Amino acid sequence: MTRRAIVQACKGALAAVLAWLLAAKVLGLPQPFLAPYAAVLMIESTVYRSIKGSVQQLGSAGSAVLLAFLASRLVPDTAAALGIAVLLGALLGKWSVFGDSGKWIGVTTVLVLTISGATQEFLLVDRLVETALGAIIGTAVNALLLPPTYTRWARDATADLATELRTVLNGLANVLRSPGEPEGPHAWVRRSRKSEELVQHAREAVEWSNEADRLSLRRHHLRDHDPAVNLRAMWPRLVQIAEAVRSCADQGPVTRYPSATSLTAYAALLDDLADAVDLASEGGEPFEEVVGRTYGRIEQLDDRLTSESHENPSESRGLSTMLLPARMALATLAD
Repeated sequence: MTRRAIVQACKGALAAVLAWLLAAKVLGLPQPFLAPYAAVLMIESTVYRSIKGSVQQLGSAGSAVLLAFLASRLVPDTAAALGIAVLLGALLGKWSVFGDSGKWIGVTTVLVLTISGATQEFLLVDRLVETALGAIIGTAVNALLLPPTYTRWARDATADLATELRTVLNGLANVLRSPGEPEGPHAWVRRSRKSEELVQHAREAVEWSNEADRLSLRRHHLRDHDPAVNLRAMWPRLVQIAEAVRSCADQGPVTRYPSATSLTAYAALLDDLADAVDLASEGGEPFEEVVGRTYGRIEQLDDRLTSESHENPSESRGLSTMLLPARMALATLAD
């Protein structure tokens, strides 16, 4: 069980107690069960969701109370009224405007019909007041008392992604330098594709972190320029680089072209690109220096490509095929 889960559970308990005490002891409402019920539901994973959920909860609870009131007035038999109210509540809850709170409409009609007098207008108003009170208290507790943040998760997920991309690039560079490596190019291609899981994980973590910052008093933005965006955008280029290196190692139809000298220079380019990935989350002068050095590697290979285009056309074609995804990967990082 995580620390966040424990904190949110404690906040839910506190919100329920506060809502009950305020409704029962201060306002003197009879059987104020909807107040703590609504308060607990407002302890959401982000403050934004609490505020959005409070509006939806008020709408769903109000609809449930109204359904229970009308069913009890129009249908004399309690069992029949309960069945009709729950049926209509379940159908109404499918309406997207209620969001996740829609599923509680049917449940709330059961509570109102079986616990309190749904036929009495003053109790009907009490139920609505209780719901509003609970929603407000729950939202306030979630917003003011250690509001949930996901900054650390976002940073860790971004760091994990950067580590994996760097590892793959270094591994591909080693394959070019030492073709007999035990972990051959096919393994690195598979690993580059599998790293999409980390790409998705980083995207989810950053989205949660950004949502947690909305309407929150504890704002912990990563940075104005989020490195995870560039790392995620680079991933397809990494797969293309891995495919090119595999083709070289397999002596495939596209790549028996580059010479050993060109492959060694390309391996150095991949190592520099890996350094750029490692520093992308920090930015600043070290990152700019590595980016400049990597662009220098690309320019050297471009010069080699130009000088040998007439003497060795096959090497020129192969080297240009390998350079393109590396150039695009670096441009994505430096954007």
